[in-house]
Amino acid sequence: MTRHFKSTRKFDKQFKQLYAKTSKQAEKAIELFISGPSHPSLRYKEIQGTDNFYEISVNMSVRIIIEVTSENNDQINTLYIIGTHDDVFPPK
Repeated sequence: MTRHFKSTRKFDKQFKQLYAKTSKQAEKAIELFISGPSHPSLRYKEIQGTDNFYEISVNMSVRIIIEVTSENNDQINTLYIIGTHDDVFPPK
């Protein structure tokens, strides 16, 4: 299985609005995720109550939501949104 990576327009827009320090942290988290999601600092986990959505931690307050799907023998990882925990998990 080959892993592929892409991002949504919304993710790209949100990424451009990050502060410089957070942007660098996000770049590092994405690089680690591409290398393999098992790095402990990412705290990679499935989002409860969803199918195909996972989160990784950029720092203590910022998360990246990733949609993971399969196509033929390929795994498609879509960087979906990025923001603070409250931005990506709004209160119910």
